[in-house]
Amino acid sequence: MPPQAMVSPRRFSSGQHRRNAALWGPTPLQRFANARLLQHQNATPGDTTSAVVASHVLECFLERANDISSKENGPGVDTGDFTCNGFICRSARLPPSPGAIWLSSDLVWQQHGRRVAADGYTVVAPCEGLIWLGDLALLNAAGDADVDPYPQFTAFHGLEFGANYGSGGIGALVQPLIGERIFGTLKPNRLP
Repeated sequence: MPPQAMVSPRRFSSGQHRRNAALWGPTPLQRFANARLLQHQNATPGDTTSAVVASHVLECFLERANDISSKENGPGVDTGDFTCNGFICRSARLPPSPGAIWLSSDLVWQQHGRRVAADGYTVVAPCEGLIWLGDLALLNAAGDADVDPYPQFTAFHGLEFGANYGSGGIGALVQPLIGERIFGTLKPNRLP
């Protein structure tokens, strides 16, 4: 029997299942979206020190959950961070260094409700990047970050996708309706 190549447990294979192959429609939360995330997909899934092979823009409906004190900090969560959770409304996959296009009002969206997968791979947790939390209606074609006088434009680390249910079972019913769940940390006043 020939040896088989090892498949990373972080390989995004659920997106290849015929049940998940159909494109999802817009989520009802899209009109409430309040954040754009730029998260980096690494060559070694889950290893944020490996080379960035793509960037993913996730337009989300997010809410702040907790502020982190010294007794709650840990991997990916530092004192002074804010945890955020919510749902992905739409997404796009871009080159590793996309410049300002990720904040463009003319961005071409490739997927509703979940991360874009290409060849069975997508951005996985943990991942690092940026958040622009503000009035998305103010974004312009040039992708200027300073169009809103009150946004939070800072670092964001994605810590989990798909929870509370994952992509199977009840998640296969819930996620196409409201979007894939996302959980991460907003890191105030820190740009990578």
